[in-house]
Amino acid sequence: MLNPFLLYCAHMYDLVSIGDIKLDVFISLDDCIEKCNLKKEQILFKLGEKISVNVQDQQIAGSAPNVATALTRMGKRTAVVSNMGDDITHKMALEFLRKEGIATTYVKSHKGVRSAYSAVLNIQGEKTILVSYIKKKNILPKGLKTKWLYISEMGDEYESLYKQLLTHIKVEHTLLGFNPGNQQIMEGKPILYKLIKKSSVLFVNVEEGQRLVGSSKIKIKTLADRLFKLGPKEVVVTDGRKGAYGYDGTNLYFCPIYPGPRNEATGAGDSFAAAYLGARMHGFSMREGLMWGSVNAASVVNVIGPTPGLLRETQIKARLRKLPNYGPEIIS
Repeated sequence: MLNPFLLYCAHMYDLVSIGDIKLDVFISLDDCIEKCNLKKEQILFKLGEKISVNVQDQQIAGSAPNVATALTRMGKRTAVVSNMGDDITHKMALEFLRKEGIATTYVKSHKGVRSAYSAVLNIQGEKTILVSYIKKKNILPKGLKTKWLYISEMGDEYESLYKQLLTHIKVEHTLLGFNPGNQQIMEGKPILYKLIKKSSVLFVNVEEGQRLVGSSKIKIKTLADRLFKLGPKEVVVTDGRKGAYGYDGTNLYFCPIYPGPRNEATGAGDSFAAAYLGARMHGFSMREGLMWGSVNAASVVNVIGPTPGLLRETQIKARLRKLPNYGPEIIS
């Protein structure tokens, strides 16, 4: 039987990602520790304070371009479907995507609309993101040919797209990587669970997974099993600095983080998901997918922003060779 992760058809994309393209501004709070600090997972500062900060960088970002960029660097042919404003962010995005070799055919600009924007607040290696979304419906392009689709965070205009995706997957037998956004998980509408059921890989962190199954106190094995019973072919659960898990309905794998420094964590989840899919597209196992994801994420958190640290396939393999004993274990 043909491995579905190796499906191929000429003249099509390997993966098309859908979602907002944003301008991310990265702001470090580490130098204003007297006026703002991290306490019990909260950033604290007084209302009305004037706080001097360090603007570290600004970059084109968003889960859709992050994932497309990661897979393009692994030698895959990608495109992004996105709505943007008719503004400088749109121009910057087109320049960035074209430089990376990502198709921009489906990136549309709209007059009178502002592109999405994020302010990323970094303190002690952790992040809080203030984000806006564009209020335009994403429409699946007619005649779209791709082996994979990838869907992640988006704003209010998601239900009609989810319905289009369900039809497209049924007709075209497209594989789906799905990382539901916070809004979609919190609303918990039936259409969300219908799309999860048709997913090839469901990507969530522990907290997102717990919300999806309606329980905040279950252990990882039970969580993975309950997520798998929602219908996806594979479940990948990330747990921050603790590592990540993969479950195929039979084996539950745990993969510790790949060792390295942590500077700024934006894009860690996107880089993990993209490298996992990249490994699977290359015909590697879930176990190797978890390793690829961990290596890519470790590289991304070592620098500022979601894309500068993304690795090529050869670089991932080289880093794994440096630690031959590194890898996942099966949790019984």
